[in-house]
Amino acid sequence: MTDLQKRRIVVSTITVVVLVLGFFLAYTTMNKSFTGINAEKQEDVWVITNIDEMGWAWHQNIEVGDHILSINGKRPGVHKPMKRYGVIGSLDELVLQRNGIEVTYEPEKKFYSKTIVYHNILPFVVFLILFSFSIILYRKKKEDKAAVLLIAFLLAVGFGYLSAAASARTEMLARIINGISLLMIPVLLMHYYHAYFSKYNILLFPKKLLALLYSLNMVVVLMDTVYIYLPVSGFYAIIRHTQLAVFSMEVLGCLSILLYYYFRYKGTVHKPVFQNTIFAIIVSFVPFILFTAIPSTLLGINILPASVTASCLIFLPIFFLYQVLTNSLFDVDFINSRLRYYSFISFILTSIIIGMLVIMTSFTILQWIRISIILYIAIIAFFYMEERLNLRRRLFGENFNFQISLDQFSNDISKMLKREELDDRLIQEVRTVLPVNGVALLECQKGHSRVHMIKGDQMYPEHSLSKLCSEYGAFMRPRKSFQLDKGRCYVISEMRNSLHILWVDQKMNHTPFNKDERRWLKTLVHYTSIVYENFQLMENVTEELKESMYNNAETPSWMTRLLFNLSEKERARLASDLHDEALQEQLVWYRRVEGLLEKDTLPEDVHGDLAEVKEGLLDVVTQIRETCTFLRPPFLKESGIVEALSYLIDHYRLRCDFLIELDATQFHLELDHEHALTLYRIVQELLNNATKHSKATRIEFDLKNEGDMVILNYKDDGIGVPESEWSKKHTDSMGLAGIRQRVKSLEGDVEFYSPEEGGFEIAVVLQESTQKNFFQVM
Repeated sequence: MTDLQKRRIVVSTITVVVLVLGFFLAYTTMNKSFTGINAEKQEDVWVITNIDEMGWAWHQNIEVGDHILSINGKRPGVHKPMKRYGVIGSLDELVLQRNGIEVTYEPEKKFYSKTIVYHNILPFVVFLILFSFSIILYRKKKEDKAAVLLIAFLLAVGFGYLSAAASARTEMLARIINGISLLMIPVLLMHYYHAYFSKYNILLFPKKLLALLYSLNMVVVLMDTVYIYLPVSGFYAIIRHTQLAVFSMEVLGCLSILLYYYFRYKGTVHKPVFQNTIFAIIVSFVPFILFTAIPSTLLGINILPASVTASCLIFLPIFFLYQVLTNSLFDVDFINSRLRYYSFISFILTSIIIGMLVIMTSFTILQWIRISIILYIAIIAFFYMEERLNLRRRLFGENFNFQISLDQFSNDISKMLKREELDDRLIQEVRTVLPVNGVALLECQKGHSRVHMIKGDQMYPEHSLSKLCSEYGAFMRPRKSFQLDKGRCYVISEMRNSLHILWVDQKMNHTPFNKDERRWLKTLVHYTSIVYENFQLMENVTEELKESMYNNAETPSWMTRLLFNLSEKERARLASDLHDEALQEQLVWYRRVEGLLEKDTLPEDVHGDLAEVKEGLLDVVTQIRETCTFLRPPFLKESGIVEALSYLIDHYRLRCDFLIELDATQFHLELDHEHALTLYRIVQELLNNATKHSKATRIEFDLKNEGDMVILNYKDDGIGVPESEWSKKHTDSMGLAGIRQRVKSLEGDVEFYSPEEGGFEIAVVLQESTQKNFFQVM
């Protein structure tokens, strides 16, 4: 029997066992009624201490403090579940005493909607989702240790949730499964993340800690199992509280470790993974810990029932399914920013509502806490859903959707090439959206009173505008607005000594512009102003290009910069196409060949040929990935220039037979993408030249900054470059010429030096600038 066949048998056996146990727990929960009564012996009398909201007793007017006289015709102390666990199990008859009056109950098998939802439907649905997800994950990543640990964690969550209801019905096997699952959840989660981040050389904690946690959990599980089968009683509460305490401490410990590494790797590509992981743990486990486990352990009460807080586990499969199916992560920054605002507003509203209820009604402290929590969460959820579903517009409508107007306007002006078209479109949009008496585009000279209308209505307040331009024209800047006696005016653009102004008259109903209308006008002017500035820049560029061609001068730096930006954009597009199409196609064929090789019925010669094809496909995949890496530098935008250069140099160290050193200890600047990409391409070109021509045994890079000045030094001990080559402005060596042009395009300096005895040195100096590159924006 081959290893593959053995593995299939083991996996099939585990799958069958998981399904059998799952359906057994679901059947037990459905078939056995849940009384929901906890009691303890006080002065030789068994007294009810708690009634679960999901149980039968909650619906029978049974109260805390009632005395239990008999269970199924026998004394309460004889009833095994009462004696061992302090709860009532299977029930045929219950006799209670309240205020000296005996009351007999003979429960009928009846289903309650809340119990069915929280004890049957939700746990079973979560279990099936987690089980299905585990099957999919195993089929895709069966060789990945982290994936196997994730499967074990998901199944532990599923069994923990599904077995809780059956355990509450005093089923012995369900109690054992629940105890094991509950304690395995946090340690399996920690083990999974330990294995996952180890692939990225991030050690979350030593393996000895995992071994210690596994040992501790097994001791607690063993105590629980022994107690269930030994004829002893009175210790169940201690064991259960120990389980809850260990579970809570381990989950919170895991959360603390992830928070520590989140802040440590906040500026790297690992930030979203840590962020999403922390978010999933908080949403799925923290409600159970804060409102059930900790209060039950410390105070002996549940702020919220376990069946309610445990239902938050349904977010866990949603989180992993979203991540796998969409191959992306939640935008936790966006969600967090919204939740902070909604939480603050909801806290104020909840405080007001609870304050009013305190005056009008009376509840116990526990009931007040529950009402406050439920109300607080409900208000947050309402605000969030209102924004997501845009309920105000759906329910009450709007005369005009300003966002749609802005989207359409920005789309239209992006295609315009003439200023006259832009003027017409702007006036048309204002007239369409706002019920105003008039609108006009005007031009005035700074410091002069003369105003000239370009387009629009003649009714503009000429005197007010003339006075405004005459007195304040020198201080008026684009996108500024001014209130006039009649309407408002907005400065759209500034061209030499003239100003372009949009005048908008008051509304036809004589009411002032509301907040949404003012915001819409401001945004509309902002979009128009940007396009005006682009027109002006294009005119300046055209004039400079004409002058350069007429004088036969050296290519302007802006032109070189533009060409390099266009080249990089084309490289990025090509890398994306290769990765999304060619690479994925090769991987599909690689997996198909891999699947064929797993078949035992293949002849030896065919098996050998397919193995060669598999290796060939793997080489092609590797080459495509290397090409994508060359075309689009990895980690540059996410992690910065230093980490990107380290990755590049590590790649060359594997391929070359010379030593490469990078010293960036004196570099503490966050570069914009254009400057970072320029440095990356320079280093890449120098490494290529060294590989092909230098015959060096050692290469050194030194990256540092002095204020905003970036300095890159290169030195090797190779054969050097003749001065006649590197001293030319346009050398035949495209590598050195490209380096010189890249540096000059950013108005930097570059120096080459090669002594007669050999070796080659380069010094590059760039000035970091916060100014946007216009051609890159385009």
